[in-house]
Amino acid sequence: MPEFYLIPKRLARKAPRLAAAAQTIEAGLFRSTFWLMRRMSIDTSLWLSGLMFSLIGPFSSKAAKARENLAIAFPDKTEEWRRKTTRQICKYIGISLAELIKLDQIWEERETRLEYVIEPEARKRMENRKPSIFLTAHVGAWQIASLVTREFNMDICTVYAPESNPFMNDLMLALRQSFGRDLISTEDSPRRFIQELRAGNSIVMAMDTRPDAGKLIPFFGRKALTSTSPPGLALKTGAALMLGRGERLPGGRYRITIYDPLISPSPDESVKEQAAALTEIIYSHFEKWISEYPEQWLCLKRRWPKAHKL
Repeated sequence: MPEFYLIPKRLARKAPRLAAAAQTIEAGLFRSTFWLMRRMSIDTSLWLSGLMFSLIGPFSSKAAKARENLAIAFPDKTEEWRRKTTRQICKYIGISLAELIKLDQIWEERETRLEYVIEPEARKRMENRKPSIFLTAHVGAWQIASLVTREFNMDICTVYAPESNPFMNDLMLALRQSFGRDLISTEDSPRRFIQELRAGNSIVMAMDTRPDAGKLIPFFGRKALTSTSPPGLALKTGAALMLGRGERLPGGRYRITIYDPLISPSPDESVKEQAAALTEIIYSHFEKWISEYPEQWLCLKRRWPKAHKL
C-alpha cells in the first residue's frame, strides 16, 4: 500500500507532524471500513470495495505507474485501452482487499465457492506435506490461491511486504494471519526461509514485484530487475518449486490451480545459473496469466528500470 493517501508524499516529508497525523487518520478510516466490510456479505463487500477503488484509484499516482507498466507490457494497445484497463485495475485492487478481509469466510463457504485443479505430481507432494515453495503473481485472485494449502493441512509461512505506515502495518498484519501458520517479512534474513523449509514447512509468496537487488530477466520482451532467490532456496534445500494461481469465476466462485513442480532445465550448471533459468520459466507463466487478465494485474509500482539505467 502507498505510504500516504491524504497528502502528497513530498509535502509529508517536509512536514513530519502533518505526515504522522495523516497516517493516524488514514489508519482510522481503513479500520472503520474493515469493520463495516466484515459485517457485509462476501458479494456485497467485494462489489462495494471494487466500486470505491474504481472511483478514487484512477486519480492516484499509483494509477500512472500502472499505465506505464501496461504501455511496456502491451505496446500495441491504445492510450484509451490503457486508461480503461487502469480503472479496472483500481477496481480489482478494491476487490482484492475485500477478499483478504473475507478470506476466512470464503474458506467457510468453500463447498460452493472453491474448485481446485491440481496437477498429479503437485498433488502427491501436497498430500505428503513435503516442503514446497508456492509462487504466484499479483494477478487474478492471487490471495485466494493460498487457501489450497488449508485443504491439505499444510504448515505454511507466508511472505509479506511491510507497510510504510506503521498503523496500517498493524492492521494488515492482523488480516494476513488468515494466510497460514506464520508470516515472514521480506526484510527477514534468508536464513529464516532456509530454517522453515528444513523444518518441513512450506512457503507461499508473490514473486512478480521489483526487488531492490536481483538479476535482469526478460519480462514481456524487456529486461526487468527480478529476484532469483525463491528458485535458489528450492535448489539449496530440496524443496519443490510450484506455481499456483487463483482465478475469479462467475457467481462469486474461484478456481485454484497448482502446477507440477518446476524442474531445472540445466541441472549441471551452478545454483546461480539454474536459479536464473528457473526464474525465466516462472516469468513466462506470469506473462501468460497477465495477458489473459491484464485488467486484474495489480502493477502499481514501476516494474522495469528506466532506459538510462539499463
